[in-house]
Amino acid sequence: MKPVKIENIEMLSFESLNSFDDIFNFVTTRNGAVAGDPYSSFNLGVHSGESLDRVLAHQEMLRKAIGIAQGHFILPRQVHGCGVAIVDHHFLNLSLDDRKVAVSQADALLTDIPEVCIGVTTADCVPVLLYDPVKRCIAAIHAGWRGTVQHIVSLTVRRMVAHFGVSPSDIYAAIGPSISCEQFEVGDEVYDAFKSSYANVGKLSVRHPVTGKYHIDLWQANRIDLCDAGVPATHIEIAGLCTKAHSDRFFSARALGVKSGRFISGIFLRR
Repeated sequence: MKPVKIENIEMLSFESLNSFDDIFNFVTTRNGAVAGDPYSSFNLGVHSGESLDRVLAHQEMLRKAIGIAQGHFILPRQVHGCGVAIVDHHFLNLSLDDRKVAVSQADALLTDIPEVCIGVTTADCVPVLLYDPVKRCIAAIHAGWRGTVQHIVSLTVRRMVAHFGVSPSDIYAAIGPSISCEQFEVGDEVYDAFKSSYANVGKLSVRHPVTGKYHIDLWQANRIDLCDAGVPATHIEIAGLCTKAHSDRFFSARALGVKSGRFISGIFLRR
């Protein structure tokens, strides 16, 4: 990933998506961490437990820095499910309250409207960005372990096919910073959920020789889902950055606690 700094906001962007001039993609960072403060210094999660005013102020700083108009910076509610919401002109004309309802059960957003930024907030879960340069449409996906076992990524690709008429072979995908297999120790109930959902769970999991606990590879699971949905393996970029191992740079619920910050992975189409 490539470091980006706009108006003192430190971000990263995906090299594969950077090759397209008509989109902008980003992943925010903690923008400087203060010891003992799990919300420092650039928390963007409105449901993280921090002061809402401060979080909204940070989101406003980000919106202005990337040049997005007010009301065109859209984040879903995220319920660890597999709901997909479409941000179209009808959505943009809704009242603020109706907008909240429209994305209240969504963990993925789609749009083909230029200069509308869609994104997801994470702190160990997997953010995935999709782009089809042919139909010029984008997606932002929050794939926690629950969303992953429900195959939210492949469901989103199918929704792009149905709504925008895309060919999956045209899609480019970027899997963002999130918890690594090495750090993602799970209980038997989580392992069993993956075993029920994936035919060859052995490709996604390892058992620690000392603890006996399973570790799940969420990056690989989502890569498999993308490939199964028809996205070429050569079109998939994996950041390979573990949020727990690098909690000084990214928010991590496992490292910092549930009451800690969230970062945003986002994308928008340029005109």
